[in-house]
Amino acid sequence: MKKLFLGILVLFVFYSCEDVITVEPELGKTQLSVDAFLNNKNEPQVIYLKKTKQFFEDVAQEVFVADSVYVRDSRDSIYVFESPLNDGVYSWDDSVMVSEGRTYELVIKADSFTYTATSYANSVPQIDSLNWQYVPAGLGQENGSYAIELVARDLAGQFDYYWIRFLKNGVYDTRLAGLNISVDGTFSETGQGDGKLFIPPISTLVAYNVEDSIKLGDEVAYEIWSISPQTFSFWQEVSNQAIQGGGIGALFATPTSNIRTNITSPSNAELEDNAVGWFSTSVVSSASQVLYDKDGEKLSFDPN
Repeated sequence: MKKLFLGILVLFVFYSCEDVITVEPELGKTQLSVDAFLNNKNEPQVIYLKKTKQFFEDVAQEVFVADSVYVRDSRDSIYVFESPLNDGVYSWDDSVMVSEGRTYELVIKADSFTYTATSYANSVPQIDSLNWQYVPAGLGQENGSYAIELVARDLAGQFDYYWIRFLKNGVYDTRLAGLNISVDGTFSETGQGDGKLFIPPISTLVAYNVEDSIKLGDEVAYEIWSISPQTFSFWQEVSNQAIQGGGIGALFATPTSNIRTNITSPSNAELEDNAVGWFSTSVVSSASQVLYDKDGEKLSFDPN
């Protein structure tokens, strides 16, 4: 009798699995999203303001129009960002804005709300030079590519946090694999790289894929951006979310909205009026090189 009951139960379970269940997700409120990564380069500084979108909607984000956007530094200089087209792109363009050793406060005013964030501009080491070496095609690859290495030494005496960015022919590498953040020029957070040369994989971009391989005649460049420990952790969370975005990892992923933010919302704001995003100020060092055939050129560290 028990065996009969168990068989009926199994059939019931499998039959029930065929039922189609339609779930209508509850739409949340859109919020202000801030993208404000400023630096000391002599070029326009840009802050992007948008509205968040529903997770399941395949549409572009709407722009967010603020009443005023400005940055104030610790010497009471004020930098007013403007958006002539009201397209959510706020820019300031008048020589160099960010200086090492200063604290910067972002202020965004919209309706009756004021949003703020602060960031300190840390020091950054200079890039001594760039090395390059040809790497033959590996398994499943159609052609080889040049590995590019930056030669730089970490600043001694403290933990230093860096965002290393690579450019090919003036275009940033924006792949997830190209997100290169580091503590003291290493992939470890132990401080063992203090005052030492940057090492792989932080120092070296081994190769692109077939479509984006690096060849002689290409102009390559590295930039080292100084960042805070908090910005380092922010990029770690962004990377983890992206990695867990599909497959088995998605089962354990937390909602993207849970990524930390350093944008302080007004105390009287409702939850849907709170802002997300990040504000950061960086001092940047850079070096570029047009690749040419040079006898004996090799990397400081074996790319393999």
